[in-house]
Amino acid sequence: MFNIIISSCEKQGFLRKLGSENRLKLGPVGSLLLQNLKTEWHNNMVINKENSVFLSHDDDFSNTFNFVKNMCSFKLPFGIAECVKNKRECHNNKNEMDFEQFFDESIILRCSMLVAHTDSTRFFYQWQRQRKMWWRKFSPEPGRYFLTDLKTDSNGTQTVQIQTKYSWNSQLIETITLNPLPKDLDELDKFKEGKKTVQCHSVVSDINIYTMFLNTICDAFTDSEYKGIQRTVLRFHRKLAPYKISFAISSAVTTASTLLDLNDLALHLTRQLRSVHLSTLLLPICSKISLDAQWKLYDQLGVPYNILLNEKTLKDGLVLLRSRDTTLKEQVHVSEIVNYMKQLFENY
Repeated sequence: MFNIIISSCEKQGFLRKLGSENRLKLGPVGSLLLQNLKTEWHNNMVINKENSVFLSHDDDFSNTFNFVKNMCSFKLPFGIAECVKNKRECHNNKNEMDFEQFFDESIILRCSMLVAHTDSTRFFYQWQRQRKMWWRKFSPEPGRYFLTDLKTDSNGTQTVQIQTKYSWNSQLIETITLNPLPKDLDELDKFKEGKKTVQCHSVVSDINIYTMFLNTICDAFTDSEYKGIQRTVLRFHRKLAPYKISFAISSAVTTASTLLDLNDLALHLTRQLRSVHLSTLLLPICSKISLDAQWKLYDQLGVPYNILLNEKTLKDGLVLLRSRDTTLKEQVHVSEIVNYMKQLFENY
């Protein structure tokens, strides 16, 4: 199944194979997907509802820590998020597939929360639940995400993983660690809690961005029969989809002038949708091939919604909005479509 998924995604520009080896590189559509994933991670980890989290640049954790410690007046908790480039590890067990092994580089999205030692265990378990819920929120099959058993090493460091279940194996997607003495911190580093001084523990989340990318594709992929025809769909969450909206023009249009008017309308709506930051796909084929062929392509690209224009649109102003997930269509007036789509994509 994994090879089927990779082959399908290669055709649609998500991935590109490098030579004869099992190496992959992001394609243009995949780059959009990865950017959306990083944005959602940033929104969840950095633009955070409860704690102040600061970005560290170019593996400069120590200097960032010292700056943030002073800025926060030596009071916990606070966090530091960073993007860390690592050397890719080679796995000796060839029977176990790891998403990371398919890419030449290893980039880790890391968020370290610095908390008082008295609160660290509670925070550790709370964060496990929150992180699992975050993954499930974007999944069409949230039940596949689970937490592994807790492991404690000789230094007292506790580790738990978030994994996903697939037909071929379980895949590690995030590691959460509780460190009694965080790296780059001195034992003399003390923080204030009222009039008392407390020692700092860290709770760290590590996510490989390529593991996150491949997991999102595999999680979204479905290949099932629909009305006697095999239908391949990438059921991306609408916040993650590389393209949010596409256009189709009915092949039943009879005159060249009508077709030209509908193409102009599609271009006008595309500009309006893009102006409100909705990634919109308008292709030359939208008026040249059958609707079924277009929807097959857009489903394989994971586009959540398709706007269908026909001859009646020019008379009554109504378009048909097709849902990728249900294949059902609803009527929306052309004057309302931009605001309606904006509202759909503002919500999770």
